[in-house]
Amino acid sequence: MALYALISTFAVTCFALLALRPLASRVGLIDIPGGRKTHQTPTPMIGGLGIYLGTLAICMLSPVLMNDYLILLAISGLVLFVGVLDDLFDIRASLRMSMHAVAAWVMAVSAGIQIRSFGDILFLGPVELGLLAVPVTLFATVGVINAVNMSDGLDGLSGGLVVIALVMLSIAALSSGQSSILSFSQILIVSLLAFLAFNFRLLWKKSALVYLGDAGSTLLGFILAWLVIAASQGENAFIAPVTALWFLAVPLIDTVSLLIRRPLQGRSPFSPGRDHLHHRLLNAGFNVKQTVLMMHGAAIVFGLIGLAGHFAALPDGMMFTGFLALFAIYMFVSRRLLGVAEDSVGAGDSC
Repeated sequence: MALYALISTFAVTCFALLALRPLASRVGLIDIPGGRKTHQTPTPMIGGLGIYLGTLAICMLSPVLMNDYLILLAISGLVLFVGVLDDLFDIRASLRMSMHAVAAWVMAVSAGIQIRSFGDILFLGPVELGLLAVPVTLFATVGVINAVNMSDGLDGLSGGLVVIALVMLSIAALSSGQSSILSFSQILIVSLLAFLAFNFRLLWKKSALVYLGDAGSTLLGFILAWLVIAASQGENAFIAPVTALWFLAVPLIDTVSLLIRRPLQGRSPFSPGRDHLHHRLLNAGFNVKQTVLMMHGAAIVFGLIGLAGHFAALPDGMMFTGFLALFAIYMFVSRRLLGVAEDSVGAGDSC
């Protein structure tokens, strides 16, 4: 992607965020402090809108990208719209997830983006899904959407995790000569960096100026799911399915651990609580910036492990076994060392 296009992406996203700030106040798209929320000032939840508009504007100038990603941009617009409604009216989780499943179904059927194989993760040959391809795709896509959404709990955390995953995917795409997905990923990365300039706590900025909101986190989750499935499936696949797990390791492991732990405690998997990894690190005495940087650092390390396995052509089964071992270690450490915190902050709250 040309440098001028990336600079334009950053500028358009920044302009969109600045233009949307006063509009957010008028329509009520504001995260108001109080209750379980710990931030101090009302903050516009327009990050997703800004990122989408910045990405869409630049893609519209490229006939190639519009041809390759028109369906993605259209469906992600639907996911964004549902997220905006959720930010405004706090719609039921079941309805929100149903709409995400519909988006995933359109992705699988209309665009043909499906998980058809898990690769040779069992050392017995490729695990082909056959008729289960569409249901598994729906489950995985909704899972990634919720994993990214549930990681949206601290300023800069969710956006940074997505940037890291996209950078890892871009490196693999560059090495494989996959110019289309590389260009789209670069545009999205730069648009995210523009958002993070408003969202991340910097030396001269002690709090976020804008939030992703559910609209932004679900938008990013859907786009990320689309890209990693497209990159790991079909004739144009350039990474193994298990490599995608390593690129998404931090949000996936945190979310799956909650889906296991909460029902065992007699709670809904989607109930609010201070048992996310970032909450546990805060309770362990780390501040917000330290927690975010630690989780970003972990995501980089795990992503690099995935890239190393990719470039070394390690067996899928070996990489999958390693991922399961990582998950088991996390479950043990989180239970033994970090403990279980009291239920007081919801999954999507910002601190």
